[in-house]
Amino acid sequence: MPGKDPQLWTDVQLLELVKTDDLTAFEMLYNRYWSKLYLSAYNILRDQQASEDIVQEIMTDLWVKRSSSRIESLHSYLYASIRYKVFKVIRSGKIREGLFDEIEKLAVENEAERTLTEKDINKMLDQALSRLPEKCREIFLLSRKEHLSTKEIAERLGISPKTVESQITIALRRLRPVMGEVIFLAAFVFSSNFHG
Repeated sequence: MPGKDPQLWTDVQLLELVKTDDLTAFEMLYNRYWSKLYLSAYNILRDQQASEDIVQEIMTDLWVKRSSSRIESLHSYLYASIRYKVFKVIRSGKIREGLFDEIEKLAVENEAERTLTEKDINKMLDQALSRLPEKCREIFLLSRKEHLSTKEIAERLGISPKTVESQITIALRRLRPVMGEVIFLAAFVFSSNFHG
């Protein structure tokens, strides 16, 4: 049995208790990691509900599979789980449009700690953009690079706001696989957030 102060119990000790159906030990692990997991997901998705759902799903899995799972490092296990779940959400297309901006923002943070540079990110995105139809690419760049509103783009190009929205949607749909790949390659972002 671990020492008297539950707060000093290690993840390994608590996991052993969880395997014996100890709900209190599970709650302690839940409270120990919930906020870190949530922030790791939210820092990428910027979606409160989706981030909460992901954490809930991971922790539920941890409890449901408590007797059969073989976890050597809970921290590594949870970190890998959050990365996988967030990546899955991105690939499913259930993301907000602003994720494009978040990727660029994250790419320039923690310069000394990362290996994937802003140049790498932009190169991948530029390659994807170059494959878009000309008008679609022009509209998307006006929206993302020059930060023009739908109305401003419509007026500048002499087209309807609905056409602008439609073209941006098409661009995002085509860029999603690339954005997902960028997030997957930039998994270190989760690590730096998770440790912080």
